[in-house]
Amino acid sequence: MRTLLQNNLVWLFFAGTVALSFTTDAYSQYLVNLVLVYVVIGQGLNLILGFAGMFAFAHGAFMGIGAYVSALLTAKLGVSLLVAMPAAGVAAAIVGALIGFPALRVSGLYLAMVTLGFSEIVQWVIKHWKSVTGGPDGVSVPAPVLFGHRFYGDYPTFYIVVVVALAMTLLAQAIIRSKLGRAFVAIRDSEIAAQCSGIKVARTKVLAFAISAFYAGIGGSLFSLTQSYITPENFGFYQTTLHFCIVIVGGAASLAGPIIGSIILTWLPEVLRNAQALQEIGYGLMLILFVIFAPRGIAGFLIDKGILPRERFSLRRPSLPGRSRPAPQEV
Repeated sequence: MRTLLQNNLVWLFFAGTVALSFTTDAYSQYLVNLVLVYVVIGQGLNLILGFAGMFAFAHGAFMGIGAYVSALLTAKLGVSLLVAMPAAGVAAAIVGALIGFPALRVSGLYLAMVTLGFSEIVQWVIKHWKSVTGGPDGVSVPAPVLFGHRFYGDYPTFYIVVVVALAMTLLAQAIIRSKLGRAFVAIRDSEIAAQCSGIKVARTKVLAFAISAFYAGIGGSLFSLTQSYITPENFGFYQTTLHFCIVIVGGAASLAGPIIGSIILTWLPEVLRNAQALQEIGYGLMLILFVIFAPRGIAGFLIDKGILPRERFSLRRPSLPGRSRPAPQEV
């Protein structure tokens, strides 16, 4: 059983979601769809946070850009989802690349502050550009029509979401194993060493921003489908915090991390349904505890126990006191 889990975790997860779709009620199916949406977004944030080692707090904004681009194209222009969804990802990626250029001058806490400020600007624009976005009234998202079939409701929407989530997860795996993925990890561990190795650090960082934003844009498009109606409040700071919790709690620099984090953080509000005031406090407390006591997340713990395989570029345990080998930089 352990060997099966080690070698086929991604496939087992997606096969499990398909199996659940035959047994769940409508609301549970909605939550399964939401888990898959956050898997896409989490994989994108994991690329820039876990593998490239950059603290960017703009994922909620990129998600909002993707959601509104997709919703407006389908609702107002009648564009097919097959065009609107990639357009949402590209639009977010372009904005992500533009943000990446000025962000090259800062790092760490300063980068987090710059991207957080950008998120607030995007939130303000969405809320006040009423002629396009509808402002606080939001946008109604029509059910997509693909190949002559209308995907209306949580069950039909699931088949769109699961296919896209699987494709984006496999793409993330390919990126991690590629030359670009190795460049991300080199920059995370030491920018100076990466530059000395011939890696173009500035260009690689901009690519990390663009690819991560592309994932958030695709996730935003899927999110708009699951909600059927979006408003600016869907993409505020709470959304960004949730994304960070998914990666940190699940496990940064691990393909399994965003999957684990998405499952936990999507179902956690159901556990706290009768104490909604504690939800945001719970997210913040969970984030603090994992950053301090378990920076490698649940995936790191499972890797140490041999339940999950040790991934190629996963974060290792910090060195014990007194050892000469320095601990690799952790997110």
